[in-house]
Amino acid sequence: MEFTTLTVDLLEGKATLRREKGKGVFGVLDYGLKVHEELKTYKHAPYSPYNAVVFGKGPFAGSILPGSHRLVFFFRSPLYKTLYPSTMGGAAYTFQRTGVDFVTLIGKAQKPSVLVIEGLERSVKVYVEPLEEELQTLWKGTTERFGVYSFTDYLVEKFKNRIAGEFRVACVGPASLTTDYGAIFSQTLRNGTPVEGSEDWAARGGGGSVLLRAHNIAAVIFGGIYREEKRVISNPDQTKKVFGAVYSKPLFQVITEKTTKYRYNPKHKTGGTFGEDYYAEREKTPVLNWQMPYIPREERVKLFKVIEKEYLEIFNKEAIETKSWTTCGEPCPAACKKVRNGLKTDYEPYNANGPLAGNVYLKAADSAVRTVDALGFDAIEFGGAAAWIFELVARGILKPEEAGISGKPVLDLNEIQKSPKEVSKKNAELLVELAHKVAYPEAELHKLLGKGKRKAAAFIDSRYGERLPKGKSSLDYAVLVALGTEGEVNPTMYWAVGNFVPLPVQGKYWTYYKFGVFPEPEALAEKIAESSISEFWYDNVGWCRFHRRWLTAGPSSCELEGECELERSLSKPVLERLFEVVYGERIDLAEHAKNVLSRLCDYALKADCYPVFPPSERVVDLIAAASSEFGNKRWEERFKESKVKAVREYLSSTLTAYGELIGYDRWRL
Repeated sequence: MEFTTLTVDLLEGKATLRREKGKGVFGVLDYGLKVHEELKTYKHAPYSPYNAVVFGKGPFAGSILPGSHRLVFFFRSPLYKTLYPSTMGGAAYTFQRTGVDFVTLIGKAQKPSVLVIEGLERSVKVYVEPLEEELQTLWKGTTERFGVYSFTDYLVEKFKNRIAGEFRVACVGPASLTTDYGAIFSQTLRNGTPVEGSEDWAARGGGGSVLLRAHNIAAVIFGGIYREEKRVISNPDQTKKVFGAVYSKPLFQVITEKTTKYRYNPKHKTGGTFGEDYYAEREKTPVLNWQMPYIPREERVKLFKVIEKEYLEIFNKEAIETKSWTTCGEPCPAACKKVRNGLKTDYEPYNANGPLAGNVYLKAADSAVRTVDALGFDAIEFGGAAAWIFELVARGILKPEEAGISGKPVLDLNEIQKSPKEVSKKNAELLVELAHKVAYPEAELHKLLGKGKRKAAAFIDSRYGERLPKGKSSLDYAVLVALGTEGEVNPTMYWAVGNFVPLPVQGKYWTYYKFGVFPEPEALAEKIAESSISEFWYDNVGWCRFHRRWLTAGPSSCELEGECELERSLSKPVLERLFEVVYGERIDLAEHAKNVLSRLCDYALKADCYPVFPPSERVVDLIAAASSEFGNKRWEERFKESKVKAVREYLSSTLTAYGELIGYDRWRL
């Protein structure tokens, strides 16, 4: 396939636009992996100017098919230490106006700057403009709108009369300057005004930190007036024909049915990730720094009833009943953004900075999540770090003043159930305090916490080790997936054994993240391989995974709830058919993805990022307890005999089987 690529080389001070044909390159990750392999970025530190940030749109952007406009970023993560994909919903709907498919950024500007890419009818205008004001001043903003929000306002005002046509801003906040998990933020603009709730983040992996600290780019502004010539997927009639060869029902009827969870599920009377995930997880919801293994199920059921009342019911009343729904910036029937009082309310950020950190009252969580977002953190990563620190303080391993907070967090079940609002307000206030301390660190602990739990734990153990139980590390209370001696990432917000397996990409959905099940290692490996193959393709072609039920569906199936109607013609995934019809490319999606996964493993090993046994007792306990909680009697008995030995065997067997499935036998524990 042929793509238009733009290389912005800040080392040489030049930009190069070219048409490139690459064998085996079908999307952003294919191209990005090729760039990183050629540059041998595994030889350089994550904050080296040679750590290329590759970003761009997928080959189906510009189509009428919803979900096809995610903007994809690919870089070596300063947190997980190996290559990492991070995507942003809807942003490619505007990025396509540049007329560029992929951008490669290398080198470092002399001072914090803005990269501008503007698509004109016959050319692409590219320039790097140093910021006239200090970043700290631009981030200061007002009490209501600061950090990435005030920075966005400044950039919109500065560039709105300089760029022809529509444009969008992607920028970073204070967390990108001081931590390894800074995010890239972008909000839909309508007539130069940010659209409430229509915002998204390329947050996982620390892409914002790389953008700012490796390249001194604080924001990317993109847009223009370029319009790509009409293709099959841009034509509604032609697209419906392609779709009609797969599904017997009309195009948008199928898409609406397959995205019910994200719009509104009438069976559950809720919708979006927030409503549907809480409805499904219930007492399995990650709470109180992942202490579920030590809390009897009946007590977790009681706690969830509080969450249901003070979290879920408020959400349903303010977001679902009002139908205050929007999209990420592209036309889409899913309307997954559920907005309350101007706030986008999604499950993972609100759980990581809510129930996980002892906050079960939604109104209190609003201030916590808004602060974490405004400061430009990966909200999942920060929430996991905050919950860990909270438990250390609650246990007396750290004093509040040593943690940089004004009081002791309340993680006691009885107190939370007795006074949920009061306790939640207090815990939310403490989380806000900690967020500011980590974003603007002065104390050594806060500086190290910005580098991850492993480094922070080493400091805590050396400074306050006498307060720990004999033989324990402060890291034993943390939850993370580790690679090598330094790599780590917070798992997604599900108590799923697949979330704790050290994989080349973790902290996203490139694993088997289903909670409530405990498969045998070989079965788990098979599920992980299936999921990572599909998730690779969503990220590679910049397609929203919320559309996965119709995009990469294979054999036709449906749940037996009443009548079950099966499509006769569904013999191969829609995505394969799209490549055939639009580009004449016959691709074996699974084989191509396996090849990429093998190369990602190989890159990780070259970067000294190899699978390691969980360095935290909490993670070991989450795996062991899941066997009992989720009904695998055989492994439950094994864990009772020797917990550590059995977890090692389980993970080792899983990785061995995973390596066999993807054709790479060196990814082993």
